[in-house]
Amino acid sequence: MKRTILIASLAFLSVGNAFAQQKQIGNDNKETTMVMINEIQNKQRANAELYFRKVDAGEFDGGYYNLFTEDVELYFPKFGFSKGKEGIKQFGVAMSGFLQGLTHDIENFNYIVSNNTVVVEGTEKGITIDGKPWPDNVTTFGKFCNVFEFEGDLIKRVHIYVDPDVTSEDVVRMARLNQDHKEKDVNLIERDTRTVVEEFYEIQSGKKEGGLAELFADKVDFDLAGNEEKFPWVGKRHTKKEVEDYFKVLYQNIKSEKFDVEFISINGEDAVAVGQLSSVILKYDKVFNAQFVNIFKVRNGKIIKYHFMEDSYRLNEEMK
Repeated sequence: MKRTILIASLAFLSVGNAFAQQKQIGNDNKETTMVMINEIQNKQRANAELYFRKVDAGEFDGGYYNLFTEDVELYFPKFGFSKGKEGIKQFGVAMSGFLQGLTHDIENFNYIVSNNTVVVEGTEKGITIDGKPWPDNVTTFGKFCNVFEFEGDLIKRVHIYVDPDVTSEDVVRMARLNQDHKEKDVNLIERDTRTVVEEFYEIQSGKKEGGLAELFADKVDFDLAGNEEKFPWVGKRHTKKEVEDYFKVLYQNIKSEKFDVEFISINGEDAVAVGQLSSVILKYDKVFNAQFVNIFKVRNGKIIKYHFMEDSYRLNEEMK
């Protein structure tokens, strides 16, 4: 009987030791797995941070593109979606035409890491291509959020959530979204637009001293259609200096007999003026009479769009 009990006890101890060993192995495997997961997630977070450091430094080199999988997907508001490393390059080209500098506050990022996803919340600042710094911390604050999805330690998807209107130049829509100040803000914008347009015509007519080019922004969408070989003042301009040259060339080639503005219509930043003109084209010593439409866009007290439309076909036909 004692022998039987002893054998049973030894058997129980053997089973117990085996169970304990299996449990220890399971714990060891679990700890090993957790360590591996942590290592991968640390690498993913490090690569997300490296992405921002590369962008800030303008280092779009092999090390930058090697952060992504071949089929990476990118999303950016207003830009839309792009696929692959070529799509990443296209996005970089688009941003370089919009910004001349960008800096992220990397040291104060908020990271959320889960499975193969790294979410980065933070702030950024920069300078637009036309030299405007942002944010102003009044209506813009430089907040953004990037969502990275990884395949291993490579970025397979990056969706960027940020307001592309970094300098809050979309002031009309902002005013209309802000219900508390809607009427007041829209009226102020329209008042400023009217003031600039009326000043333009006052200077042009000689009622007020000043330079017309000074009313224009440094970058401008300027267009007056016509035969550029025949009439040197027509064509497109893009800078304030080019606009200044336009007015010099214009008045070297024409003599204004009449320029009457019949009415001006204002809608936020946009204005349309309609009128009649009569000008002597000096090269041909002929008078050209026409109705005109002048389209303006005014922002921050400066003209950023100026399109002048007249019967350019008839002008070309009559001046022979």
